[in-house]
Amino acid sequence: MIAALVCGRKERRPFPGRNTFPLLGRPLMSYPLLAALNAADRPRVFLSTDDEAMAGIARHLGAGVIDRPEALRGDDHTLEEVIAHGYREIARAEGRAPEFLVVLLANAPTVTSGMIDQGLEQLRRDPTLDAVASVTLRNDFSPRYALRLAADGALQPYSDAAAATTAEAYFSDSLLWILRARLLEGAALPSARPNEIVNPARQRVAALVHEGYGDIDHVWQIPAVEDWLRRRGFSDTKTPYATPAEKAAGAEGAGSTASLRRVPPERRVLVTTVPFCDVDRRPLEALEKAGAAVLINPLGRRLQEDDLIRLIPDFGLMVAGTEPITERVMAAAPHLRLIARVGIGLDNVDLAAARRRNIQVTYTPDAPAPAVAELTVGLMLAVLRHIALADRQMRNGVWNRLMGRRLSELTVGVVGVGRVGRGVIRHLNGGFPGVRILAHDLAPTTEALPGPVRWADLSALLAESDVLSLHVPLTAATRNLIDRRAIARMKPGAVVINTARGGVVNEADLAEALRSGALAGAAVDVFDREPYSGELATLPRCVLTSHMGSMSQDCRLRMEREAVEEALRFCRGEALRSVVPEDEYRLAAVAGRKDNQ
Repeated sequence: MIAALVCGRKERRPFPGRNTFPLLGRPLMSYPLLAALNAADRPRVFLSTDDEAMAGIARHLGAGVIDRPEALRGDDHTLEEVIAHGYREIARAEGRAPEFLVVLLANAPTVTSGMIDQGLEQLRRDPTLDAVASVTLRNDFSPRYALRLAADGALQPYSDAAAATTAEAYFSDSLLWILRARLLEGAALPSARPNEIVNPARQRVAALVHEGYGDIDHVWQIPAVEDWLRRRGFSDTKTPYATPAEKAAGAEGAGSTASLRRVPPERRVLVTTVPFCDVDRRPLEALEKAGAAVLINPLGRRLQEDDLIRLIPDFGLMVAGTEPITERVMAAAPHLRLIARVGIGLDNVDLAAARRRNIQVTYTPDAPAPAVAELTVGLMLAVLRHIALADRQMRNGVWNRLMGRRLSELTVGVVGVGRVGRGVIRHLNGGFPGVRILAHDLAPTTEALPGPVRWADLSALLAESDVLSLHVPLTAATRNLIDRRAIARMKPGAVVINTARGGVVNEADLAEALRSGALAGAAVDVFDREPYSGELATLPRCVLTSHMGSMSQDCRLRMEREAVEEALRFCRGEALRSVVPEDEYRLAAVAGRKDNQ
């Protein structure tokens, strides 16, 4: 038997009734209850509370209520004590102890039934695991709480030795835990600190990576969480969960094992890019309407090579993001015939291996360009006018009127004048009278550029530019294009903007130049290793964004739609429209020869 325990309490804070606060037309606490009630294993669902209003909501939804005794109603009692009491009460009510206990917080609306299903599957698959805990890659927690994934997939404290390997840092977001019964059989949970529930230093705990918002502690968090819920199918009148009639009829979610087996491999689609269909569900609905079996990235984060190797063997089509699609990945995918890249960059795809294995590759080169170009100009302004620095200082109580520079007074060097570079030039010439623009490209074009621009070789551009803006693909020729030698040729006080690809700028050399004052500032949207957690994050005059150049609603939808349309054409046996051009394969071949020298 599996049980779910949603833990809530009567509010005594300035934000009254946060558990019963209306969120998209239903009480906030109903969302974790709905997630538990709609999990595939149909757990027995209970609410532990000291508030009658919450109890009434739980009964209305069909959950049992555990009335918390007076001894556990004060603020000084830990969550561990509440869970231990709830576990005993569930065992008494059911006549037996649950094998697994799913624990959620009443003010955590972004946990989904899919997360619960995934966590239970992890525990079943590995009997040595004690628990599964939701974690996040957001680094807005104290570093002393950082965790890492060990080689066996379990969470461990993030030691200094681990830091030397640049392992990703995870943080418990305290939204969801799934506990094996043996953890609850003692007097108290052996947690790391109060309300942390599990202790990866003493137990084997697997990670559920959660990319959504956390729990709600303040009124100002509500609009963002409501937007997150809307993009996942919630509204004032409906939820994305199946109705009881659909469940009784055996309705299955996309990507279930049974649905995959019902269709041939050439109609099985693995969607690895994240996010996917957050803006609009129509691309996903088009795949499902065409009879494709779809599995959307179950880890909710950028996949690593080994992740892909585990996921991909059954699939014939892949709607891909920036994860490494290597020779090893393709070797593990005997049915794979199409990689439909959501975006323009191809440095993560081994094109030579794809061609050897008769795997077609498409991309969406035009879709992200407008959003990346606009973000680039925004980052120029943010660095030159110290916008991000002023924001951080004000939040720390510092009122400091920082002196900046106007873009219209400066020289901007644009390296790479393809779709994005041209967009940047167009914005600069259209909105910043007086700006001087230099352009450089490894393959200069005779096509007219938008507005007054002077072509320059790279040395002259570096020497004359106040702002260096990079828009080149990552190839053997552009890796470390901007390193300490290139920076030494730049103007004192220049700034660097990189919205192209991680690896085009040497991050260590950039950090040294910012520390020494050789550069006045930088803005970086793309990194060698993502998510990024390195020295640049410690430098006040470096603006960092999370590879979000294409993340405008219109451009993201267009990218996803165009990639899905290619997958649909493949399923129908039609000609593909956005196949990767031969020039990209030639560049990949040259890079491969250089790597082997």
